[in-house]
Amino acid sequence: MTQLTEQSYLGRGLHSEKWVTAFGKDGKLKGLIDVVLNDNDLVLQIREDYFNIYYKGGNLLKVSSENSFQFDSNYYKCKSEYATDDERKGKRKQVLESLKQTRNYKGFITEMKKLMDGYWIWLETERHRSLHEKDAQHALCISNTESSDYTIIDLEFQVSKICSYNYEESPRPSGRYVDEKKKSPRFDIIAVRNIDHRLCVIELKSGVNALQGKSGIGDHADSFEGSIGRNAKTSEAFLKEMLKVVSDKKELKILREDFYIDEKAKPEFIYAYAYTSDDNAGKEKERKAIIEEINRNGCEKYKVIYLNKGEFTLSDNQ
Repeated sequence: MTQLTEQSYLGRGLHSEKWVTAFGKDGKLKGLIDVVLNDNDLVLQIREDYFNIYYKGGNLLKVSSENSFQFDSNYYKCKSEYATDDERKGKRKQVLESLKQTRNYKGFITEMKKLMDGYWIWLETERHRSLHEKDAQHALCISNTESSDYTIIDLEFQVSKICSYNYEESPRPSGRYVDEKKKSPRFDIIAVRNIDHRLCVIELKSGVNALQGKSGIGDHADSFEGSIGRNAKTSEAFLKEMLKVVSDKKELKILREDFYIDEKAKPEFIYAYAYTSDDNAGKEKERKAIIEEINRNGCEKYKVIYLNKGEFTLSDNQ
């Protein structure tokens, strides 16, 4: 974790010198990392000079420094005693001040899990919001590690400014969404294929209704080809960012010391499709639909990894 200077590349990664002290033997964040490493319910993802700790896909804690913590005060909406925004924010401030004083990370996380579990129930019963996507993200992270075919190193990656989206007319069929107002692309999963250490950009789709139009098969291909996969310069910028993430995760012992990315291999784009059907006939119908959409959009060169309903391990043995 090198010291941040004006010449340093900013993107995903812990750039500042402050992290060296914070994670050191007597650092104030060492205890937090120890808790995360020993808790399979938690996933740590590195952002731009800060990191998030996720629980069931929800952001349990944002850490910007050893004394800068944050979480969503809306989690207290499931508690009737915190009926207003001011009351919820006041409670959050009280909890975070206590955390900074005591550094009781294990106790804090235990209570946050209970709070967030209650919030998920409240969202489903009171707001009728599905939490399937959040649960799936968490399950993917813990199911795809160095002992499987792919190791997930990042989620919800938004392309950095240095590798900006290229707005050009798409060669794909009509109905495509290449919008000048669209922000830079965001990809579901960034992983490394363990057999050849190649960096992979993976888009997760579930159900045939998710295959067409905006954020469909063709849209994702355009996003990849217009950004990360556009040319050597953009691929190298993306690679550099992911190398930093891997380096930081190795220092935190989240990844093994011998884990690496093949820097000579061009990033590969992959679709992962999660079946919504349990029976063979239903799965065959879904498989036919995704193949038809891939062919219609000229995306035959991209591999598809299929996931049975309720399964989350990305496997090349299909």
